[in-house]
Amino acid sequence: MLLLLFLGARRAVAQSQGQLSAWDGLVLSPVGALVPIARAPGDLAAGHDELSLRYGRWRYDSEDAVHDNIGLAWTRGLGFARAQVTVTAAYEMVECPTCSSWAAGGIDVQSTLWEHGVASAEQRQLRTGIALCLSLGGAKVSGAEASTAGSTAISLPIDVGFPLGRTSWLSATIVPGYGFGHVTGPDFAAGGLLPMIGGAISWNATSRMSVNIGAQQVILSGAPSQVGAALSWKLR
Repeated sequence: MLLLLFLGARRAVAQSQGQLSAWDGLVLSPVGALVPIARAPGDLAAGHDELSLRYGRWRYDSEDAVHDNIGLAWTRGLGFARAQVTVTAAYEMVECPTCSSWAAGGIDVQSTLWEHGVASAEQRQLRTGIALCLSLGGAKVSGAEASTAGSTAISLPIDVGFPLGRTSWLSATIVPGYGFGHVTGPDFAAGGLLPMIGGAISWNATSRMSVNIGAQQVILSGAPSQVGAALSWKLR
């Protein structure tokens, strides 16, 4: 049995199996399991890399187990289309002695569509930008049971960065999007489309290190929000 499918009866009788499976597939994949990371537009130059330790958690209600998601993401700035790619590996645990955990992975490709402001030490001004992001992901339950989840999502990150002092930045992002999620088990397979919305705020404490907090919601009536944080370090 899938880890999350039992929530369907508790959410709403009127919701279809496709909607519930879509929610499960998206939340089990990194795009829904981990909150967004806010960056000032142009913050990651072409050829530069960043590592992020990411954490997210959600709980349906006081009777439900806590779901903890831990991920490690590598992001690299590409040399074309003001683009960057992120590869994420995640492990999703449940604070329940009889519940299964999930191993997940995903890839995001993002390209900046519009940017305003100058990313230089001489002109530390407000920077804003809009990007287009395509996310692919999947997950597999631990143990012998052949249950899997997968997702495809498209989103439009809207970013803003404020200079703080001589070296630090405060960044914020809002990420509306739409995703297709699906789950498969030994005797069933279902999926569907759902809207998504996420947001985050980050503080670049130094030129290399940033701290991020945020929230993520795969929109379905009665479904909980994901909350979490991230610690990021630019390698160069």
